[in-house]
Amino acid sequence: MRVFGIDFDRMDERGRTFVEFLGNRVFMRMREGRCTALTIDPVALTYVCAIYAMRPDVCRSLERGASGCRADRHEKAERPLLAVAALLRKH
Repeated sequence: MRVFGIDFDRMDERGRTFVEFLGNRVFMRMREGRCTALTIDPVALTYVCAIYAMRPDVCRSLERGASGCRADRHEKAERPLLAVAALLRKH
């Protein structure tokens, strides 16, 4: 996901650890098909955004609970469960 100047300016030092530069463009760092700012809530078995208050505008445009959000969550619902299972296998 592209991070524009206004997004980058909103981020503090910790938030900027989740971005990477490709030339003069900034993007959210991705790993295993997801943004690295998404962390697993081991109790709820869902992802939560580690930088929610300073997230980029592209993330802000997906309003929580809106139809686009619900569709995306439905499509990707198993991902946190698979990630937790993978973490448990490592230990």
